[in-house]
Amino acid sequence: VCSTWGNFHFKTFDGDIFYFPGVCNYIFASNCKSSYEDFNIQIRRAMVENATVITHVIMKLEGVVLELTPSSVLLDDQLYVPTLFPVSSLSQYPFPSSDLTLLPSSGRAQVLPEVELDKKYANQTCGLCGDFNGIPVSNEFISGSKLTPIQFGNRQKMDGPTEQCDDPIPPTSPMNCSREFASICETVLTSKAFTSCNMLVNVQDYIETCIQDLCHCDSSMADFCMCNTFAEYSRQCAHAGGQPLNWRTSDLC
Repeated sequence: VCSTWGNFHFKTFDGDIFYFPGVCNYIFASNCKSSYEDFNIQIRRAMVENATVITHVIMKLEGVVLELTPSSVLLDDQLYVPTLFPVSSLSQYPFPSSDLTLLPSSGRAQVLPEVELDKKYANQTCGLCGDFNGIPVSNEFISGSKLTPIQFGNRQKMDGPTEQCDDPIPPTSPMNCSREFASICETVLTSKAFTSCNMLVNVQDYIETCIQDLCHCDSSMADFCMCNTFAEYSRQCAHAGGQPLNWRTSDLC
């Protein structure tokens, strides 16, 4: 499973979690190492109301092209659903049979792609989701010499014919930021609701992601920034066979 959430966070098929603040058009996941490219998914992000959102998703599935934005759904350039997102399920659309699933979830007009692939695609993918070779770090972040997440992400950029999008610059975090936010992130992610999850999914990665988001987040958006990572950890726990309990309360998320 590959996913992206919150403030420019990505998890590859092989489990690497990295931060890439790109706002260009990027290949998210593609079957690029076989003679036939039966899927190609591209995403574009933007800052909206101080929050990071995905504004455009293009899915090319076995010859069919689906384009998703917060205000439209196009199927082969034809407006297929003239209503605003959220769309509760994509299963109602007549896509060709495929082992690929994209699950959109909503929140502040946001689309959160999550791609799950059959093992037959191992060692055949590229894009921000990585090469699916079963080895964390290998290949994605090593190419002759070690790549930074920024360098790796920039390699997935797809400029349009009239677009030359600038590469992102990593933001700087305020001094002592980690100390300020570590407590709440750790308290929630190691709470009783996530007991089964902590044994299956490395919680430290998500604690660090939560802290990082709060460090870069506008204070008015702190709740939104935290909740994205809590929700993602809950999803990954379920994928791993865990049973997260209800972690949302009237005061949190």
